[in-house]
Amino acid sequence: MSCRALFDVSIFEDVLNKREGEEESLRLLQLVNNGEVDGWISSLTTPLLYLLEVEKKGEKEARQSAGELTSSFAEVPLRRSINVNALINSGFKYDADLQFETALQFGLNTIVTRRKQDYRQGELAIVDPGEFFDLLNKNENGDAEEGAKVPFMDLSAQHHQVFNEIDERFADIIRNTGFILGKHVAEFEKEFAGQQGAEYCIGVSSGTDALHVALMALGIGYGDKVIVPVNTFIATAEAVSLCGAIPVFVDHDEFYNIDCRMVEELFDSGRSDGIKAIIPVHLYGQPAQMDKLSAISQKFGLAMIEDCCQAHLAEWQGKKVGNFGELGAFSFYPGKNLGAYGEAGALITNSTELYDKAMMVRQHGSVKQYHHSLVGHNYRMEAFQGAVLATKIKYLNGWSQKRRDNAQIYSELLIGVGDLILPEERPETLCVYHLYVIQTKHRNELRQFLKENNIITGQHYPVPLHLQEAYGELGGERGDFPVAESTSKRILSLPMFPELTVQQIKYVCDVVKEFFEGIK
Repeated sequence: MSCRALFDVSIFEDVLNKREGEEESLRLLQLVNNGEVDGWISSLTTPLLYLLEVEKKGEKEARQSAGELTSSFAEVPLRRSINVNALINSGFKYDADLQFETALQFGLNTIVTRRKQDYRQGELAIVDPGEFFDLLNKNENGDAEEGAKVPFMDLSAQHHQVFNEIDERFADIIRNTGFILGKHVAEFEKEFAGQQGAEYCIGVSSGTDALHVALMALGIGYGDKVIVPVNTFIATAEAVSLCGAIPVFVDHDEFYNIDCRMVEELFDSGRSDGIKAIIPVHLYGQPAQMDKLSAISQKFGLAMIEDCCQAHLAEWQGKKVGNFGELGAFSFYPGKNLGAYGEAGALITNSTELYDKAMMVRQHGSVKQYHHSLVGHNYRMEAFQGAVLATKIKYLNGWSQKRRDNAQIYSELLIGVGDLILPEERPETLCVYHLYVIQTKHRNELRQFLKENNIITGQHYPVPLHLQEAYGELGGERGDFPVAESTSKRILSLPMFPELTVQQIKYVCDVVKEFFEGIK
């Protein structure tokens, strides 16, 4: 279990007053300063440190020392509910209970303090600096605490980096009551377009909506057909259906992406009537074969929309995905490589005409209030989501590299284990590993064994689209897409997120090895 620790005022007092324990407390502060520990403080902490110093050092120096000591810490605001709960518990010191309630409300699990006797016991770990170092060493040595889990993803692990800026942006939105679109969304759109190497970005309400807007902007409508890989989340096909068009399913290749040969066979076999567009999906963060797909689209006059919902910053031959087709669609669902605090999505394009069209579709077919040039929809991004994304995008490159690093460790540790098929990258790609997906004929048994050992996994996606009840009217049957049907019974997604530690990955791999040793 990772230590999400709030540091009590007493730790900073050790350093300010040069009292016994100063060296130990100073080491802790340096770990936070160096980014080795995610340290939190209550909003109470800095003012208290100032008050302790102002009489001794004067106004200027007291401000400076209090600010310098706490500058590397994320700060939890002192909200009314924290104060109310602290006031109720009269059996404990008020300032200690304020910090206790702060940690409890924000999901922190540890308080580091020199005055353990002042705190309630039971709900949180109350430790002194020496005990906190023991916790850190235990985690570094990979000792799994009983009951601890390796989660499939841990969204809270990013809070330390982003919380205070997001909190300030939220306060700005509330103060100015600008809840839809606005400056935070515009800031994000500009930054995301730049990072993806595109001319334009349009923030919308979800990844599904991004795909729908793209199809509408291209004029895809009733009775048209659109090629879609059969092994993807249903949203890819749903967007086609929402336009009144018909998804035409195609099997996948050995990299889980749309099989270019099968696309060409549709046209060679005379089954291409009505096909107007194609939606390649860069599944799991691995780019599809964009050189071949671009050539196919050009040869047969197909519009191309790239489903990049799992592939932020992924590249094909040095070029960012989303720039090969007319439009690229992205999702910022909370669990994605770049995630909002709710639903959000975006489109990128290098076409001024399509940008203008998509902007109208996003806002009821209008660029001027109450004047509507076409029938659109309400697909606007909320300001709160723009604020989250404008903050988190600064970290996306680093988070993407950590995913790649984690994937490399997995692959090094799992190579040759049992009958596992590990993910591979095409040499011309930069994969961003939204998911790390393995295959084994023992998928269900392995998943259960991992669960019993407190490791959470996922299945993406266990039922191909042609076998979904929602698309039963298309007449799909078992055997139509043998590759997808086979892999859907074998695929398993292992834990993957940027903050996943080496120790956690090693533990997962050790348990996987233990499973296969048991079935020899």
